[in-house]
Amino acid sequence: MILSTDSTANLPKEYYSKYNIKMVPLKIILDDITYDDLSDDLPITEYYQKMKDGSTPTTAQINEFGAKEYFEELLKSGEDILHIGFSSALSGSTGTLSRVAKELNDTHENKIVVIDSLNASMGEGLLVLKAKEYMDQGMPIDQVAEEVKKLIPYICSYFTVDQLKYLVRGGRVGKFSGILGTILNIKPVLRVDENGRLVSYKKVITKKKSLQEMAKIVEEKIADKQQVFITHALAETEAKEFANTLKYTLGVEPVITDLTQVIGCHTGPGLIAVFFIGKEK
Repeated sequence: MILSTDSTANLPKEYYSKYNIKMVPLKIILDDITYDDLSDDLPITEYYQKMKDGSTPTTAQINEFGAKEYFEELLKSGEDILHIGFSSALSGSTGTLSRVAKELNDTHENKIVVIDSLNASMGEGLLVLKAKEYMDQGMPIDQVAEEVKKLIPYICSYFTVDQLKYLVRGGRVGKFSGILGTILNIKPVLRVDENGRLVSYKKVITKKKSLQEMAKIVEEKIADKQQVFITHALAETEAKEFANTLKYTLGVEPVITDLTQVIGCHTGPGLIAVFFIGKEK
């Protein structure tokens, strides 16, 4: 069985080779040049610095040609494929991959199963890692898929941002709310809800207080202290401080990752996010 995901799963790069996970990249367009998400041709730090300096990147989802080419190459191995994808509420990529998978399943002996993670970044990545655990236990593809689907309602994804303008531009926050939030220095805590959408969880004044609120959320909701991830966009110092807070209060050892460029396009530099398996969303 082949385990597959897309770049927005935001796994640390070394995980793809370490755990033999296949990945299809979404696209980022910056200064009229198209890059693969997570490409070494566009270093993360350089990318977010360009955003801070005024560059306005855009993103492109996977098209049907690219999806078919990707899956057909994997099918040459003669194995079934389990693909866990970006929330369908945030991108059309998983829908495209699902349609292509159904077409290919009609003409190939080995099957492709596509799961909508209803999540993003390491919320999606956590499901990929759990799928790998189930595979290593010897579960067949259908059982792995069912176990992953059972976990989706318990994947917790909370984040805060430096500036609301990126969320406003992407339609995640209303323009009036964004202007008002900027004036009042509101740093909201947001989350991915049960439908895979970005929604406001709590309005907080100052980023320091939003991180304190996120630490409380982890403390109240966490069910698995072995798998906690913190993701940041050009905010490594704050991410490390937040990780130290969780280590001190909960005894957890978060893994810190850089936010993928495609997701960062819609949240901007300065994001801090935390992902874990909770007792509830």
